[in-house]
Amino acid sequence: MKVLLISASQRQNSKSAAVTQLIQNLPVFKKGDVETDVLDLSLFPELLEHYGHLNGKSNTELFIKKEQVLSMLYRCDAVVFIVPEWGGMIPPALVNLLLLTAHGSAGGLPLGHKPAFAISISASGGGSNPISLLKAYAAKNSHLVWLPLHAIVHNVDDFLVQPWQPQREGRFSDVQSRIDTGLSSLFIYAKQLKEVRATLVNLSTTHPFGQ
Repeated sequence: MKVLLISASQRQNSKSAAVTQLIQNLPVFKKGDVETDVLDLSLFPELLEHYGHLNGKSNTELFIKKEQVLSMLYRCDAVVFIVPEWGGMIPPALVNLLLLTAHGSAGGLPLGHKPAFAISISASGGGSNPISLLKAYAAKNSHLVWLPLHAIVHNVDDFLVQPWQPQREGRFSDVQSRIDTGLSSLFIYAKQLKEVRATLVNLSTTHPFGQ
């Protein structure tokens, strides 16, 4: 089973990337046959060009980057979105990534009927808006399957220096427990959906844009 961790900030050396690295090394990933891959959107600024101006970049360069990203999406069995809140919104690079997962752009449904777990990040006490935005519209054209669980990381700088003790009481331990529980649930969803995904994706291609 391959789990794709998407660091959704388009800024280099972001807190999203730091949280992604932390999650990738959690004990829950050491159990069973689980592999991880990381898609750091800060390394793919070209994603912003597919629905905008080329800014001097060639179509060939954009195509290569797009194919690299789509390859990662197609070969995963489940997705974890690690998303910062920017002024109550999600980063535009993530919006474009979701646009690229649509049937017409991707030549199929790379995330179709794959389970997804959302983790949002805030430097202070925010972070709820990315969850609402993603669960409201991100599945329409991608056909991914949101877990009912999610996690919101408040005060991310403080969170990153906490020991990983999800079994203890406290606000940071509670978030750690939510992440552990969400990931464990994600693995179960991925294993079960893998058996029926091809059939479901075939049905989804009849109405790929959710009408």
